[in-house]
Amino acid sequence: MNKLKECPCGKTPTELGITDWNSQWAYCSGDCCGEWVVEFRTQNQHAHSAKCMELAIKEWNRAPRGE
Repeated sequence: MNKLKECPCGKTPTELGITDWNSQWAYCSGDCCGEWVVEFRTQNQHAHSAKCMELAIKEWNRAPRGE
């Protein structure tokens, strides 16, 4: 897995969980606190596929974090 950036809770998750809500969008959250969620486009990939996890990691790392 690619390296994950730190969560706003101050911990770095070891993995992401994905929750899909339709064929184009899903949410991912870290296994650290479960309170910070990032929405991302699935590009019609199945939520449990390796490609969808790559997209989730990319968006997790790109999401803005407060100062």
